[in-house]
Formats: sequence, structure tokens, C-alpha cells
Amino acid sequence: MQLLIINNMKKYILILCSVMLGLASANAQTKTEKEVTAKVNAIHKAIFLDKDSASLNKLLAKEITYGHSGAKITNRQQTLEDVGGNKSVYTDIEIKDIKLVINGNTVVSRYVLTGTETKEDGKAVHLNLGIMMVWIKEKGEWKMMARQANKLS
Repeated sequence: MQLLIINNMKKYILILCSVMLGLASANAQTKTEKEVTAKVNAIHKAIFLDKDSASLNKLLAKEITYGHSGAKITNRQQTLEDVGGNKSVYTDIEIKDIKLVINGNTVVSRYVLTGTETKEDGKAVHLNLGIMMVWIKEKGEWKMMARQANKLS
């Protein structure tokens, strides 16, 4: 009788451990998810905080299409010039709800960006943007190939 109870307890412990391991691995980010999430944050740091064209240049694919929330679309050179020449001050920039769809060497990221943009004339504008980016592997590195932002209500 004691042997039967011990065997049943072992079974339950094994099942419990398996379930816990499954839950832990379901919440763990893959290497690709970690890398792309870090790149998303690096892009926003380069654009909104540092206005660093050199850092941004390293994150962009050779052929990029960059869609702004005001419907303007720029190529690689225009995007880098816009960042370097941007006189706005951005505060309280926050990225929320990042969702990634991974398909081989392509990743689509979607998320919400909020914050405040104070333009050169002093006018402050609240930002509430839905942003989608397409990432590709270029020479072993994740690079942003496309971006589109739209204003959310």
C-alpha cells in the first residue's frame, strides 16, 4: 500500500514539474524575440532621444521605406537627414504592447508608442501612435526594412 502511494506521489510530482516547465518555457523569449525587441528600442532611442543618425544608420536595411504618422514616406537618406535635423524635443516616450510575428528571416513588430513631442515653436503634441516595422536579416543582423506609423485616437 505504501509503495502504491509513493508511486502515485512520484507521478503527481513529475506531472507538476512538467507543467511548471512548460509554463516557464512558454513565457521565455526566443533569441530572435530578444534581438528584435532590443532593436526596436534602439531605433526609438536613436530617433527620439539621441537623434543619432549614425546609430540609426546601423539599424536600417539597405532598402528601407519609412512611413511617418503624417503620411510622409521617406527613403534611407531622407530618414537619416530627418533624424539629424529634427529640432523637436521628445519626452515620456514609452513603447507598449510589443507583439512580434516571426517567419524565418523576417519579423513584423507591432506596438504602441506614446509620449510628447515639443516642436521647435514650443507647441507640445501628445503622441499616441500605432507602429509596425518589418525586420529582415542582412549579413546576420536584424535590420529595419519598413516602418509605418499611424495616429491612434
